[in-house]
Amino acid sequence: MNIGKGDSRAGEFPVEFTSFDGFILPSKYEELKEQIENLEINERDVWIFSVPRSGSTWMREMVWMIVNDCDSKGDQIPIDERCPFLEKKGFSIYDSLSTNPIEQIMNRKDDKKSLVIKSHLPFKLLPKEITSEVKKPKMIYVARNVKDTCVSYYHYLDFVLNRRSDFSEFCEMFLRGKVIYSPYWYHVLPFWQMRHNPNVLFLRYEEMKSDLDGVIRRVSQFLQKPLTDEQIEVLVHHLDFESLKNNPAVNYTPEHERLGKLRPESKIIRKGTVGDHKTIMSLEMQKKFDEWTMISIQDTDYPV
Repeated sequence: MNIGKGDSRAGEFPVEFTSFDGFILPSKYEELKEQIENLEINERDVWIFSVPRSGSTWMREMVWMIVNDCDSKGDQIPIDERCPFLEKKGFSIYDSLSTNPIEQIMNRKDDKKSLVIKSHLPFKLLPKEITSEVKKPKMIYVARNVKDTCVSYYHYLDFVLNRRSDFSEFCEMFLRGKVIYSPYWYHVLPFWQMRHNPNVLFLRYEEMKSDLDGVIRRVSQFLQKPLTDEQIEVLVHHLDFESLKNNPAVNYTPEHERLGKLRPESKIIRKGTVGDHKTIMSLEMQKKFDEWTMISIQDTDYPV
């Protein structure tokens, strides 16, 4: 069912979406569904998952650099060209893309070389070889404080997609599971429950902010790609948030300029501040989020 383009004034999500199997997904997801389900998985690849605005771009850059021995020239290529975004063609704004990332994965030239692949799809909608555990590629999930995620998502739509809506209305949509890739907890908790699997690494955005060096070492160990102290020092500088903000390759700058979707002052990498929700979210709304969170995670050991 294609619900169509929402109107923020009516309290709907202000981009095209579709509802499928309990989740809100990009409008053309069902056109890609069969390809995604039947995708042949290469266990050399590394998959990165998250709810949008939780740190997946940051993690993709980290993983790509680790897998590619800190290649300082290759990292100047736009990130989606280096690290396919699985369901990207599901978004109507990318209709003009000449390459389908799924076909990019399928038609790779060297199946012995690790790809870094990103998806925001919930676990249940991933390729069958992953959900059935027939194949067990390395998978990294990044979670972020849900209130900060909501705020960052709102600003993403406002500043990058040039879609203005009322913040309180957006928060209510988020809580009701009416924004793309929601419901939020149905996305996060299945990966949390898999965190002890040897092929799964569950990380927090807040850890990346407070101990980037330590997270780089953990990811390197998880990927079985040892780094020298010098390489780690280079990565810490490269992945510093201010460096990322000024890196066109991870800010989608050429692509969005081409699509006419990016305002001059806009960047994918915005502030990245832990606790930023306190600057915009009312105390009443914070309480709503807290109560919703406690109900959602009851009977789990998810820490808040």
